[in-house]
Amino acid sequence: MYLCPSVVPHYTMIDIRPITTIEEARHIEQIIQAAWGADCHMAIPDHLTITIARENGGVVLLAWDGERLVGFCLGFLSYVETDGEKRLKHCSHMAGVIPEYRGRRVGEMIKWAQRDAVLALGIDHITWTYDPLETLNGRLNIHKLGAVCNTYKRNIYGDGRDSLNWGVPTDRFQVDWWLASERVRAHRAGTQQHLSFAEWRAQGVAVVNEVTAVDNIWHPGEVDDKLFAAQRLLVAVPRDYQQVKKASVELGLTWRLYSRDIFERAFARGFAVTDLLVTDSLCYYLLEKSAL
Repeated sequence: MYLCPSVVPHYTMIDIRPITTIEEARHIEQIIQAAWGADCHMAIPDHLTITIARENGGVVLLAWDGERLVGFCLGFLSYVETDGEKRLKHCSHMAGVIPEYRGRRVGEMIKWAQRDAVLALGIDHITWTYDPLETLNGRLNIHKLGAVCNTYKRNIYGDGRDSLNWGVPTDRFQVDWWLASERVRAHRAGTQQHLSFAEWRAQGVAVVNEVTAVDNIWHPGEVDDKLFAAQRLLVAVPRDYQQVKKASVELGLTWRLYSRDIFERAFARGFAVTDLLVTDSLCYYLLEKSAL
């Protein structure tokens, strides 16, 4: 059981526990449609959920508010190969919260409960993917949980067919969550020190790309190649990518290809994403060399 802290009055008491029945597995589809939209094509068959969770070492957790199912995460055993050696990891495939419970830290609680469950299996590494232009997800994954990223994957699910992904390639960051690291322990304890955008700029960290606003919609601009020689850099992205796509699908595609180029070039030069900073209308990824 994992309970939301009662010291914050407007947060709901949430019970997070492993899935146990086929009926619970069938309810996950309802969460997926609520979280990603009725036109979502990511349904998970209930028999597959049970096979992963109850029979084969996977981790499927459900978040309950009383008798109401409000969120879930699903993952399974996988491996990573380094220098010819294979090592177990946990692949976190999906996590979602129904819209009414967003902003209540439910997603964050689910992920910390997932960490506990995976550590109990003797595994200290979780990976998953998310759209780097969806900054709410980035804020959770990088800033709050302490995951890092130096892997960019192009169009891994094919061109988007649902309302959230329509019109653009499904590019994703693959993040690494090192569960027993000092970094993640500090995030869990709430002791990790975060500098603001203004504080990083005051320390001389530059923004590698120019952006301009036209009718309150951000457009990408020139990239300063010289800044890739620095030890740290900032990459500006729109705070609300869905608003950009609503204004213009073509502009959304431009942002996808533009940001893809920046991140791929940075990762090839040894940078890793270590934070996501939020300002009034823009977000900035902090990238650092030798961060992994």
